[in-house]
Amino acid sequence: MRNPLNPMEIGKYALSGLIGGLLEVPFYLKDLEVFSEISFRITGVHSVVVGVILHLIASVIIGVVALSLLNVAGIEGRGFWASLLIGIMLGSSVLSLFSLPVHLTVFPLKITLVYVISHIFYGVFVYLAYWVLQRG
Repeated sequence: MRNPLNPMEIGKYALSGLIGGLLEVPFYLKDLEVFSEISFRITGVHSVVVGVILHLIASVIIGVVALSLLNVAGIEGRGFWASLLIGIMLGSSVLSLFSLPVHLTVFPLKITLVYVISHIFYGVFVYLAYWVLQRG
């Protein structure tokens, strides 16, 4: 098990979260107003750009917390398929434990199939990015 508080590990967690957040944005290309609504609820300004920036900040924070928890628990993917499965579980956990509760109570957004799938793929992107960073 790696030391989860090692600055190099935290850097990998943050970079993985950023990559996951960036790769999640294209899921919403047909509905960028989601980011504008998030921006408005937090800053009072309707702005897709500000919403995307806030989304990326949340993605980094969630990535750091989630990967730290996996590391502390000793869960790691030793190959591509194991990492893919961990990523699916990570995305499902982020969706059910964070995104749905926050979006249903704070940001009353419409929950769509794209919303659910994008969050699952967020976990996949985050964990696969982390897996690649670990190998390199």
